Amino acid sequence: MLSDSRFADWCSSRRRKSVAIFAAILFCGHYALIQVLSWRGINEGATLIDDFTIAALGSAALWFFLTLQAERQEIAHACERLIVTAKLNSQIRQAMSAVATSVVLPNEEDRLRLVDEAVEKIDHVLMDLVPTTDEQERLRLYLEQSR
Repeated sequence: MLSDSRFADWCSSRRRKSVAIFAAILFCGHYALIQVLSWRGINEGATLIDDFTIAALGSAALWFFLTLQAERQEIAHACERLIVTAKLNSQIRQAMSAVATSVVLPNEEDRLRLVDEAVEKIDHVLMDLVPTTDEQERLRLYLEQSR
């Protein structure tokens, strides 16, 4: 089945479509320029292979820059995740240290109050720093489509 094949996956990639369109534009533009030069009587001395070579070189350059851009985006996203993880770790450790210190308090009301504050702080940290499932799903789909 064609939709299950690697070729279908390869053809459906955004990057590959962009490269193919760019190569076609380069080919047509160069071919049109050669035709104009020939019409004006200027001998270009090139063949159809020259047009394909220019299209291949242009598409290779485009492929390189698109791949470079995708890698930069992935690195930036990884750095962002590292920062979020570090903040999350730090703030949850602070909240858990309040729970640990509440154990030594003699008054049960104070212990419960500190534990409740720590739970509220952890809840607040998780709501602020950790993206929701919907946001993660959209980001994952975006990254898969950009490949």
